[in-house]
Amino acid sequence: MSENTEISAKQRGFQYQIWLMLLIVGGVILAGFIMVPKTEQQRQQMISLLGTTNIGELVKPTLDFSSVLSELEETEKPKWKVVTVGGVGCDAVCESMLFNSRQVHMLLGKSTRRVERVYLPDMATMDSEQIANLKMVHPFLTILPVKAADFAQVIAGSSADWNMQESRHFVVTPDQKSILYHTQEQDGDGLLDDLKHLLKYSPDR
Repeated sequence: MSENTEISAKQRGFQYQIWLMLLIVGGVILAGFIMVPKTEQQRQQMISLLGTTNIGELVKPTLDFSSVLSELEETEKPKWKVVTVGGVGCDAVCESMLFNSRQVHMLLGKSTRRVERVYLPDMATMDSEQIANLKMVHPFLTILPVKAADFAQVIAGSSADWNMQESRHFVVTPDQKSILYHTQEQDGDGLLDDLKHLLKYSPDR
């Protein structure tokens, strides 16, 4: 009799453990669904509450780059983009940043094909000969000349707004939303780390 009672107590204890595990797993899954932000405002609130692990600066609010990337060739799978903008012509800073972005692109390894590099020179300060020379140095760089005023309208009022006298990298999602920017003071390792993190947690569409 005492043996049966002891076995029954162990069985009840085991059942309690199973139910507790199921409740914990179910609670985590439910919390995940509840916490997923449904709007840009909710996403920004969550970021400010939990903090981020990015090295680049957050673009607040997220900017739509589709108007300045409209001539970009469409691919079967939309890619992440490193978009370089700013500078008077492609000065020494611009050349250095383009070189860094090329190195970062190569260091992505198997994820290289998921990312493309884009340069948006101001058509008022870059002539066709300069653009041709850049294409020779960077054969896998897409160059799309834009009007500085048009780009200024895109970034106006955001945390990424600046005078465009110096070059910057923008990290742009496959949906052409700019979410991070890197200045010349931030080295290429930071851009590489940010891209690796984003690619790790984003679907390969």
